Amino acid sequence: MISRRHLVASAALAALPFGTARADSFPGKPIRIVVPFAAGGTGDLLCRTMQEPLQRFLGQPVIVENRLGASGSVGTQHVKNAAADGYTLLQVGNSTVTTALMQKAAGYDAIRDLAAVANIATTPMVFLLNPVIKADSIAELIAYAKPRPGELEYASAGRGSLGHLTNELFNQMAGLKMVYVPYQGSSQATNAVLAGEVKVVITTPSDAINAFVATGKLRMLGVSSPQRSPLLPGVPAIAETLPGFGVNAWFGLAAPAGTPPAVLARLNEAVNKAVSEPAMQEKLKRLGMTPAPGTSAAFAQTIRSDQQIWIKVMQQAGLSPE
Repeated sequence: MISRRHLVASAALAALPFGTARADSFPGKPIRIVVPFAAGGTGDLLCRTMQEPLQRFLGQPVIVENRLGASGSVGTQHVKNAAADGYTLLQVGNSTVTTALMQKAAGYDAIRDLAAVANIATTPMVFLLNPVIKADSIAELIAYAKPRPGELEYASAGRGSLGHLTNELFNQMAGLKMVYVPYQGSSQATNAVLAGEVKVVITTPSDAINAFVATGKLRMLGVSSPQRSPLLPGVPAIAETLPGFGVNAWFGLAAPAGTPPAVLARLNEAVNKAVSEPAMQEKLKRLGMTPAPGTSAAFAQTIRSDQQIWIKVMQQAGLSPE
C-alpha cells in the first residue's frame, strides 16, 4: 500500500517546474562544448584548458567540438537548436554579439536564443601604432590625427569584428576620422601595421606582439580595458585620455535558451570553481587572460550591455547588417 506521506512527496515533486526535479542528478552523461571557430584559436584553447577541471567538478566527460563557418554562425545555430538540457554548450565571446548584429544571415539573436552560463575570462585589447607616426601616447596620436581626417588608416580582423567596432568607438569618442581597411584575421591585420600598409590596429595581445613592441617595430599606446590591465601594468588605459572608454574581450559559455535555471546554476558553479584554482589562473595568465568568475545573471548582463554598446556604435558609424 502506498502511504499518505509517499503520495504527498510525489505530488510535491510533480509540482516542481520542468527541469528542477532532475537538477540534482545533472549531469548524467557527457557534456559537449561547441567552439564555433577553428581549432587553435583563443576560444578553442580556452575550452580545452577548461576540460580537465570541468570534468572533475561535473563528474562527466567534457567534449570540445569545433563547428566553424559563417563567422561563428554555424556553431551558434547548432547550439541554439539543441535540446535545452545543459548537455550542449557554446563557447561565446564578443563576436557572438557582433556577428548577429552585422550579418543578416546570422540566424540567431545573442540575447533571445542563448542562456548565459558563465563568464570564464577577459582580456584587454591593445592599441598598436606603426612607429612611422610620431606619437608616444593616445593623446599625441589624437593630436596628430584630428587635423588630418582621412589620412590615417586602421586595420581589423574583418568587418564587424571586435577590433573594428572598438576602433569605431575610439574614433567617435576622440572625434577622429580614420579610414577603415579590413583584413582576413587578426594576424593579417597586425602584419599590415608592421609593414606600414596601415598605421593603427586594436587587437588582442600576444607574445608575438609583445616581442614586436620590445624591438620597436610596433608602439603600444594603450589598453582598451577601463583600467590598466594587471597583464600589462605599464601600459596606460585609453580611458586615462578618453574617460568612459572601456572594452574587454570576454570568453564564456552559453546554453540554448530555455535551459532550466538549476542546470545553469550547476554549470556556473563548476566553471567558477575551475577558474578559481591557482593552476587554472596560471594557465589563463599564459593565454593573456584574467579570470572572470561570477553568476549567470551577471554574465547575461555583460552580454546585454555589449549588445547595446555596439548597436549605438554601429548607428553612429552608419554601419548596417549585410
